[in-house]
Amino acid sequence: MLCTPTICNVAVTKTLIDGGAGLNVLSVDAFSLLHVTHGRLSPSKPFSGVVDGSTNPLGQISLSITFNTRDNYRIELINFDIVCIDLPYNAILGYPALAKFVAATHPAYNL
Repeated sequence: MLCTPTICNVAVTKTLIDGGAGLNVLSVDAFSLLHVTHGRLSPSKPFSGVVDGSTNPLGQISLSITFNTRDNYRIELINFDIVCIDLPYNAILGYPALAKFVAATHPAYNL
């Protein structure tokens, strides 16, 4: 399912919600739009399963993410691995993000 959450006060389009993924990924291009310094990144371990082979992230960072509108919203801090890989998505929100929001996707309603 695709959505547009607000990450650090920036609407990030083409965000994939994948409840089967075990991590949250943010592309380097989307990260640069957030105007967050690279000095805030903490070391992260390589992972596999997103593209062929292993991926070495630039680092990990905790960012605020908001869903919904000004009238009805929720904000949580989510840990993202910042990666430089060629994907059609700006971000992938996996199970850890869904668990923080106590959310479950429903494919029949696309919600």
